[in-house]
Amino acid sequence: MMQIAGTILVLIGVLYVYMIIMRPPFLMNNIKVKIMVKKMGLKGFWIFFLIWTALVLGGGITLLLLA
Repeated sequence: MMQIAGTILVLIGVLYVYMIIMRPPFLMNNIKVKIMVKKMGLKGFWIFFLIWTALVLGGGITLLLLA
């Protein structure tokens, strides 16, 4: 079970890395992202996104190593 959860988290983390690198328009045009950018600023949003991505990838890798 932990292997499945770890694999899913790693896949989501890889998707987040792709979004950070490519910065697709559907991400930036999302109403939730626009609100976050308005509250935190563009640089703050990307820092938050990087930290969230690192946590998801780290959690997934940890689960895979523990399984």
